[in-house]
Amino acid sequence: MITEICPKEQCAGCAACFNICPVGCISMISDAEGFLRPVIDFEYCNDCGACKHVCPMLRTLKVNNVAVSQCYACWNRDEMIRFQSASGGVFSALAGSILDSGGVVFGAAFDKNMRLNHVAVGRKEELGRLRSSKYVQSNIGRTYIDVRECLRQNKRVLFSGTPCQVAGLYAFLGKDNKNIFTCDLVCYGVPSPGLFARYVKWLEDHFQGKLANINFRHKREGWHILSTVAFFNNGRERVLTGCGNSFMYGFLNYFSLRPACYQCPYMAIDRKGDVTLGDFWSIGALRSFHHSTRNGISLVLVNSEKGRLLFEESSGQLYFEKRTLEEAKHNKPQLSHPSPKPGNREQFFADYSRLGYKMLAEKYLVDKGIKGLIRSVVPPTWIFYLRECIKKIRPTLVQKP
Repeated sequence: MITEICPKEQCAGCAACFNICPVGCISMISDAEGFLRPVIDFEYCNDCGACKHVCPMLRTLKVNNVAVSQCYACWNRDEMIRFQSASGGVFSALAGSILDSGGVVFGAAFDKNMRLNHVAVGRKEELGRLRSSKYVQSNIGRTYIDVRECLRQNKRVLFSGTPCQVAGLYAFLGKDNKNIFTCDLVCYGVPSPGLFARYVKWLEDHFQGKLANINFRHKREGWHILSTVAFFNNGRERVLTGCGNSFMYGFLNYFSLRPACYQCPYMAIDRKGDVTLGDFWSIGALRSFHHSTRNGISLVLVNSEKGRLLFEESSGQLYFEKRTLEEAKHNKPQLSHPSPKPGNREQFFADYSRLGYKMLAEKYLVDKGIKGLIRSVVPPTWIFYLRECIKKIRPTLVQKP
């Protein structure tokens, strides 16, 4: 009798087991840390083993058919789409090509209660829901089943998600299909949905309004400046700093990640998606780059023949320049190894169970050092330009012995 599908430390929460179960005895339940995990109802389980067979954390998947991924710096020709996206707006171009052919695009979107779910989009007008980075683990729900149904109807499908979600989809489908295209993300790990729900509640209480949306990567000050903006139903907008931006602090400092993220086998240059998207933060680090980066540059890895076909099909909407994998991996450790686990991560989640959000954030998620003090009083634009000036004058200040 199966007693556990996958150990907690390995479970990615991809929901492949939930989607594959033939008798529907698996539910995705929030655990003590706020992450969705599969729970078996043994009254109905027939011990078929499908759940363990489909788990992408318990098996090795070989999907792509190219020896070496092709690397590009890329950005959308439509400046408005580029501005609304987390980096260069490449996802919108890929998705647009699928939709133009009558296909369906699956990606993560917030609902009216600020819960993040995977949803299906059939029109370009709806793509805005899927744009920009959302730093919380999405609920897959029955998405893999819906993808399979679209493929049975001979529709082209683009599925976008974290690498473990892409691996979960392929494991669920059991085989590749000419009409399925996948786009994985350069993932740092997924924060707790339970923690995010508490954060939303704190924002609503603190600013006295219902949260309508949150943009973790607003570009009002430019792509290089990480600016989180909260939008409320009463029309108010807030640029979040200090405790207000504590959720992002926890993500960037790896406190709030799922246990499996610290040993993730998919944080590597060997990708599972047909195309990989990320921020090309290191553009120009190893070779000069002569284009503006203000509104974002996407890192694009083309990992399969289908990925190449989709990229070429979408290229009319894009500017792109071929770059090297070495430059892509420069300052991008998640293309080489998993994110590091903080020493007090377990204590953080122990306190998560007993402290309110404000006390938890003040204890762990607010920078109390001199940098945090500066960020709380100095506009982020000033900090960025000061940093850039220091970079330019540093070589003249360093004297050779």
